[in-house]
Amino acid sequence: MLESMGRTHFSRYGYAFCCVVFCCPVLAASPERHYQVEPQAISAQVPRLGVNLGEWVAWGAGQLSANVLKNPGFEGIIDRAIVLVKAADGVSFSDDTAWTKRPDGFWAGARYDVRSGGAVGQQGLLFDSKAVGKMGLPEFTVIGNAPPLSPGDVVSLTLTNDRRLPSQWWFDNGLLPGQLTVVSEDVRPDSPGLRSLALSPLPGKPVEVLSYLDSIGDRAGKLLPVNGKWQLRLWLKQKSPGAKLTVSFRRLNGGPAFFQETLSASGQWQQLEREFTAQDVGAAGTLSLSLRVEGTEGQIIVDDIELGAVVNAAEGAFRPEVVAALKRLQPGYLRDWQGQLGDTFANRIADSFARRASRYRPGAESTFSYGLPEFLQLAATVGAQPWVIVPPTLGDEELQQFGRYLASQADVWHFKDVLVEFGNENWNSVFRPAGIPAYQAHGEAATRAFRYLLEGANHHPALHTVVNGQYVNPWLSAKYLGGVSNAQTLAVAPYFLFKLNADDDLLSKLFSQDDFYRETRDATRMQGKELSVYEVNLHTTSGTASVASRNTATTSAAAGAALAQRLLTGLNAGISRQCLYTLAQYDAFVEGQQNPRELVKLWGIVRDLGASPRLRPTGLAMEMLNRVLPAAVYPLRPLEPEDKTLTLTALQTPKGWALAAVSAKPAVQTIKVRFPDGADKQHWRLLTLASAAPTDNNEDAEQVRILETPLAAQGGELGFAIPAYGFVVVSAGQ
Repeated sequence: MLESMGRTHFSRYGYAFCCVVFCCPVLAASPERHYQVEPQAISAQVPRLGVNLGEWVAWGAGQLSANVLKNPGFEGIIDRAIVLVKAADGVSFSDDTAWTKRPDGFWAGARYDVRSGGAVGQQGLLFDSKAVGKMGLPEFTVIGNAPPLSPGDVVSLTLTNDRRLPSQWWFDNGLLPGQLTVVSEDVRPDSPGLRSLALSPLPGKPVEVLSYLDSIGDRAGKLLPVNGKWQLRLWLKQKSPGAKLTVSFRRLNGGPAFFQETLSASGQWQQLEREFTAQDVGAAGTLSLSLRVEGTEGQIIVDDIELGAVVNAAEGAFRPEVVAALKRLQPGYLRDWQGQLGDTFANRIADSFARRASRYRPGAESTFSYGLPEFLQLAATVGAQPWVIVPPTLGDEELQQFGRYLASQADVWHFKDVLVEFGNENWNSVFRPAGIPAYQAHGEAATRAFRYLLEGANHHPALHTVVNGQYVNPWLSAKYLGGVSNAQTLAVAPYFLFKLNADDDLLSKLFSQDDFYRETRDATRMQGKELSVYEVNLHTTSGTASVASRNTATTSAAAGAALAQRLLTGLNAGISRQCLYTLAQYDAFVEGQQNPRELVKLWGIVRDLGASPRLRPTGLAMEMLNRVLPAAVYPLRPLEPEDKTLTLTALQTPKGWALAAVSAKPAVQTIKVRFPDGADKQHWRLLTLASAAPTDNNEDAEQVRILETPLAAQGGELGFAIPAYGFVVVSAGQ
């Protein structure tokens, strides 16, 4: 509790705070409840909670990379997709889904690879493709004879395009032909990449290439502050004289540039390095890096560009703020899900200057991902085990390479548990362009993928195979698992509070959670497999609630307690591995056709990774639980009739006994617990998710924090109070 002038004050919800002028009255506390820790453990060894690292974005809270620029080598793009055969003949085959179509001719020259069925393993090239073929569905024509395909067979398509202009950069659509071109025969010395970018001005027609960052400041503030020492590095070459390059980096708020200089280039490649000191004053606004070439003639080639704060290179490829946030959260697992279903294995391990963008959905949008080597180093740095997604589009040789690579990296970084998951949410139509929703075809393709991957890894003991299922459909989840004989784990995503309506009681609604754990767990155990959680958080994207109410539901202290309830329910069901979603995301669109579309503050468990990163209460809940994990998990038996508004979990840690408890009551709840003999003599600490009210949040200032106080057992019982709609952890310690 907080002490102020020798007195402790409580809000009407029982939350401790320093009262200066006025204190709300306290609601009558609920009668105390008594529990006994049972002797038989639910789980013998539960690791710390994990987190999804999430997608690296250029515009929002997930600006993760130390080099803040995406596609810094100006490389090409990889397109991959999964076709589920609807019909086939001797020369062509069609997909079973209309919305996966690309423009006519898009896949001409692509490689196909049959991943299931009687023709599994057969490969070839496509001659042409149609958005709408004979059956009104996407159609693909092969070179030569088509393999003997049957309805439901899985075919992977791969197309690499190194001719188009680089994605993740912006250009003037009014440029004349030849003013901006990619160059494959002239890259900087020792570049790992294949291309550079040539800018050729004309009289009165400059060429400008732009990268935009941190572009949601109007609602989120500065998510990528530019303060202190920063550095710019790029390679330049003058192909022909008459042009000059001006580089500028600024925030588009009317203030001066952080850096601006006209650079000289010679006929030989040279790397230019500039260090500058920035003060990010003024209003929030989009960050802009401009490469502008002017002149009446000439050409300047640029390659391999870096921009970011000056940091110790030994710290790795991620911003120090990312590393610091993860070290505070202490994740047991770090999951690598960033939309990479259209990537190749070679691209996943490529140097950032050689890495291409990738794409698996129709449309212009693509993903430029952090690489697998950087991800694994980060996991090792923060003490986490890696959870890796294997794209279902990979071929047999790639899978063997993937396995060899993971086995070697497990030895390098001393990982004990490397989770390898086949795709992401294959059941979800959102991921259909690179997913396999039919469980029969999924089973054949995933079994083959794991076989080749494990063979490549020489069956390294650290590698463990995972398939994903649908949390709310235990029957389907069991089918996905049962179809993959070499899968060891089924993973689900128990999101909650999908809908919030205007007439809902917001606080009580947070804690009204479904429970499909036990049915799925029992089906999983019958197959001799494990059940894990690959993502969990609130998912409040539908319903008629106002924007303000929805954001209260997702960012409040009560939201942290509600997520803790979800996590404790998982622990009590015997689930060991649970990963929250996600480290950093400021907001997301809600469902519906509003104009403009509404946003809700999901799914990041940190508010941002700016100058003073604050954890959202959902992140604080993770931090609190990870202070008492790893542990063995024990059930508690109520000594009065069960109260379903209370969720408790007992844990035995190397330091002693611990306990986590959530209350969904609108008033303070006192709990008294009897532990096994001798436990009452240990020293105790009480961690409380503390705020003045359960609706407080950390969006604009720290209103919710972890309050730590000493606690003592009396008469063989340990007593403590849980705030209204609150969460506490009791741990061993002085």
